[in-house]
Amino acid sequence: MTRRPSPLMMRPRFFREIAQRLLTFGVPARPLRSSPTLALVHLRALHPTCPVLDMPSSPNHSVSQPPVVPSDKIKPHSVSSNTEANIGFHTLWRQWSQRPSLQAALTTMVGLGIVFGAGVGYLRWYKGHVLRRIEQAFEPGYDPALELLSMNAPTYFHRDEQPLIDSIFRGEHPGRYYLVMGPQGTGKGTMMLDAMRKISADGASGAHPNLEVFRLRLGKALDLDYYEDWQGSLFSRAEPRTGGPALDVERAMYKLQKVALRYARKHGRPLVMVFNNVHLFSNTPEGHALIHQLQQRAETWAERGIVTMIFSTDVFWCLDVLRTNASRMRVISINDLSAAESLQALWRLRQQNLTKFHPNTYCDDQHVEDTDILRRCYELVGGRTSYLARVASAPDMLEEAERMVETEKAWLLSKIGLIPAHDDAVMDEQNCSWFLLRHLAREASTLSSSHLAGDGGRNDDVGRPVVRVEDDIILPKVSYDEARRILTRTDLIDSLNHLHVITVDAQYCIRPDSVLLLRAVQRVVEEKGFDMMLNQTRDRIDEIEGLHRQIELTVKEPPRVFIFDHTGMTPVVEVQGLGASLANPEEGKGDRGDLEGSEEGCGGA
Repeated sequence: MTRRPSPLMMRPRFFREIAQRLLTFGVPARPLRSSPTLALVHLRALHPTCPVLDMPSSPNHSVSQPPVVPSDKIKPHSVSSNTEANIGFHTLWRQWSQRPSLQAALTTMVGLGIVFGAGVGYLRWYKGHVLRRIEQAFEPGYDPALELLSMNAPTYFHRDEQPLIDSIFRGEHPGRYYLVMGPQGTGKGTMMLDAMRKISADGASGAHPNLEVFRLRLGKALDLDYYEDWQGSLFSRAEPRTGGPALDVERAMYKLQKVALRYARKHGRPLVMVFNNVHLFSNTPEGHALIHQLQQRAETWAERGIVTMIFSTDVFWCLDVLRTNASRMRVISINDLSAAESLQALWRLRQQNLTKFHPNTYCDDQHVEDTDILRRCYELVGGRTSYLARVASAPDMLEEAERMVETEKAWLLSKIGLIPAHDDAVMDEQNCSWFLLRHLAREASTLSSSHLAGDGGRNDDVGRPVVRVEDDIILPKVSYDEARRILTRTDLIDSLNHLHVITVDAQYCIRPDSVLLLRAVQRVVEEKGFDMMLNQTRDRIDEIEGLHRQIELTVKEPPRVFIFDHTGMTPVVEVQGLGASLANPEEGKGDRGDLEGSEEGCGGA
């Protein structure tokens, strides 16, 4: 039996009100328990596009309707205006960000930022890398100069100044810097290299007249390439090196200062930097400026106690330049060995060389030459370490010593030999140097006649002292001002010192450069006719200088012009030149009388 619908459900107005309430307010209607259809309407929102038809009023059967489904297109009326603004902004940004111009600009900015950041990072790393390399240069390690010294170790001479040099290299004397000076061949460089070998350190640079070469040597000593290994061009950064070698040296000193500050804080002692042979710098304002540049750093670092700088030189002008601004500089003078040290060193070197000559034979004391021969060699060449090593390595020591004296004599005559009949083209060579050398040779001790060898001549001056072979040979000396009076010129001292003919010490005392040169000078001075030749040379110099100071004047007698009056009887004006003022007055009177007679004759005519 089919159930008939309720009259309430058959009413179309009822369903229209329920649907309108659900769509407009979204408020669910109270469900009817007696109708499943009303429960379905209560749970789901109806689609707004589905028309709601009026139900038929006749009691017919219900017509099936399409199912009611929820719709996602329904937008609630509660969406605010801020949400719509945000949706519009995101849409605009999405459209603008997809433009090619913006993408190109962003790519360029990111690329430049990466290049800039990489360049800054590389620069910071490179500066730190340079400082680490300089610091490693002062650490114990391999050094070619020390290896060469170890290979030449048998010819090394121990000197009394060696403990002082060793203590300086160990950093035990902060607050000062040093100038080691002495004649060539006395062992200055060998002592400093031996002190470096004991601490296995580096930090020595050799001087050179060319600033580019000195810059390179300083860079090798500090393990500094002066930005030659710079790769900053990959990051579009220019090379920092500009300005020339002088500024490169200053940059190296600045980086060395940074390393020295670290080293002093870490180890509590200063670094040691050595400049060998600073006299090789040119004796010009440019070379003086470089020495002053290094000295300013030495003064500053000595005051702070972070670096001890050591300069070595063979000539005097370096001391004269450094003394101008020196306040913390100390001078260490290195001289020849004494007689006892020279004989001991010569005996030891001779024994070593005999072992080389006869490798399969043991050389004891009997194979070494007699003590008299060793003393004779010492008297000829002195205590110069380089000369002793040369004599000890010769097959015949005495013959080699005599040959060295003759060679030194020939070299000396080739430089400042006397030419009595010279012209003015060689005035600089024919100077008064031999007056000073003759004075030093006659003040020095000479060998006795029984020990002389070769053609040096016999000593006829009984008033001159004779040296004893067991005593040291003291080189004669004169003060600087006395040498200027003897030479009568001040520039000759520097030229003779540059030639290593004389040497000037820290006390401004002038001596012969070596005993070897002194023996050569003595043989030249003792030759027959030397004094006469020296006087002739001096007279010739005075004659040439007198000719240069004279001026020749040639005066000619000008003609005399007389102007007479209209009568032609009396001269009104007489014009005379310079010759008339130089003429003899008596001759002038005679000429005037002749003139008057001629005038009278003219008037009578």
